[in-house]
Amino acid sequence: MSRLDERMEQETLEKGISGILSHFQTLSERLDAMMQPKLAACSSKEQTITIEYPVLEWQLNYRDMMHGGAIVTAFDNTFGILAHHLNDMHTVVTVSLTVNYIKPIPKGDSILVTAKATSLGKKLITVTGECRLKSSGLLTNTATGIFAIV
Repeated sequence: MSRLDERMEQETLEKGISGILSHFQTLSERLDAMMQPKLAACSSKEQTITIEYPVLEWQLNYRDMMHGGAIVTAFDNTFGILAHHLNDMHTVVTVSLTVNYIKPIPKGDSILVTAKATSLGKKLITVTGECRLKSSGLLTNTATGIFAIV
């Protein structure tokens, strides 16, 4: 069994991700907590996690759509949570994050950001993912991130 497979076992995955999100709640004035992330799903079979983020007033641009910076923050948080878990809860840092903007995200909805690790090396972790509207399942964004193991 690979290291990636071991860290993606269902019980280990749910416990690890829930623990990270609980820690975020203690950081009330930090961006991680202000995004109000909530675990929506974990799948050891698919090797994915899905985090839900409400679209909040402070995240909107002048057209009442979620600002691109808030979208990339949701990806960075979700990908970082997965990478942190995969690295046995040791520090990881974002090396690069590429986001593709497909559809706007309206106020009053929530987004579901799903992350999947595609590689777990000794120095780098690569994660891909997608963002969908909770209300309709519409694909709004895709992304790829690389994280360094510190």
